Amino acid sequence: MLAASRTIARAEVLHFTVDTENSSITATVDEPLSRINGTVDGTFQILNGEISGDPADPASTGHVAIVINPTTYHSDSNHRDDVVLRDALETRTYSMIRFVSTRIEDLKMEAPGAIGSATVVGNLILHGTTREIRVPVEVTLSPDHEISANGEVTFDYTDYGITPPRAMFGALAAGKEVDLKFHIAGTVVGDSTASPTPTP
Repeated sequence: MLAASRTIARAEVLHFTVDTENSSITATVDEPLSRINGTVDGTFQILNGEISGDPADPASTGHVAIVINPTTYHSDSNHRDDVVLRDALETRTYSMIRFVSTRIEDLKMEAPGAIGSATVVGNLILHGTTREIRVPVEVTLSPDHEISANGEVTFDYTDYGITPPRAMFGALAAGKEVDLKFHIAGTVVGDSTASPTPTP
């Protein structure tokens, strides 16, 4: 996942911790009354996360692990938030969302030592269900080893056993697809070869 850096004199596995204060995840879903109200955006907070990889060989060594707190879902409506948390995400039972990468595909270097793009393939654990997901990302690695990843992915959340929220006394349901936009910022914390895994 890491953009190869010509400024690094030797190959090494770098570890980055996710800066949760400067990272963001926004989920967009069609409203039950989408023809009138369109879509709604809700945000989630990242609990913790780590990224690792050898900048000289990101395709073979890149690894990502992110933990999201679903109870932090927030939109512009307290009522909607309560319905999503209680009836859709069922956060009393499913208190964590996790993504753990399994491989890196379609790596392209767009600027030597600075910018790259790839597809991060991994397992998304959501609502007690694990499914493989493919996440396109654009990644920047700064000369002082600060990493920034941006991307967007759309999937059918009912594949994870989530029931779409409903309105008008249950007559109308929200859209089944969620569009996730994310910005992940991270800072380097070490160069050991062990693959890190975040803890809940």
